[in-house]
Amino acid sequence: MLEDRPYLPVGCVAFEKISPNVLEESAVSDDVVSPDEEGICTGKYFTENGLVGLLEQAANSFSQGGMYENVNEVYKILIPISEAHRDYKTLAMIHSKLHDSFVKIDQQVGKRVFGTYFRVGFYGNKFGDLDGEEFIYKEPYLTKLPEISHRLENFYAERFGSEFVEVIKDSNTVDSSKLTPEKYVINS
Repeated sequence: MLEDRPYLPVGCVAFEKISPNVLEESAVSDDVVSPDEEGICTGKYFTENGLVGLLEQAANSFSQGGMYENVNEVYKILIPISEAHRDYKTLAMIHSKLHDSFVKIDQQVGKRVFGTYFRVGFYGNKFGDLDGEEFIYKEPYLTKLPEISHRLENFYAERFGSEFVEVIKDSNTVDSSKLTPEKYVINS
């Protein structure tokens, strides 16, 4: 919004492959955010160096998180900036990190597994405001349903006593009318 340099990304469309919801999140009209208004779009991140720093941080975070495809997308934005400045040291570092990411992708073909997700519901008057609420738990990859069920059961049994905790290991809809009122019921 502030600078007209051809090597910089123009608008949020350049970031769509990194974050698919970026267009939706950036839907702010010019009358709400105007770069000409004093105090708007100022600060260390609203500069070219600020953008580069944030993108480098994003690339490192994606790499640490095993999301190597996104590392490539971030560097697709950073490479033209480094090329425009003829910063060959940074370009060498970028290409080295891209090489490492591509090697890791190739080594893990067919083996890449991300987090495992579980729907967990809490039922019973004893849960108070949580009664009937369901949450999505993200666990490390390869976590099995019995493992999370056992962990939840132990956690709540320690807090409330094992005689008051019941775990339903069924993905069907829970009929609250059939539950024992004095128990904490967890559906995992």
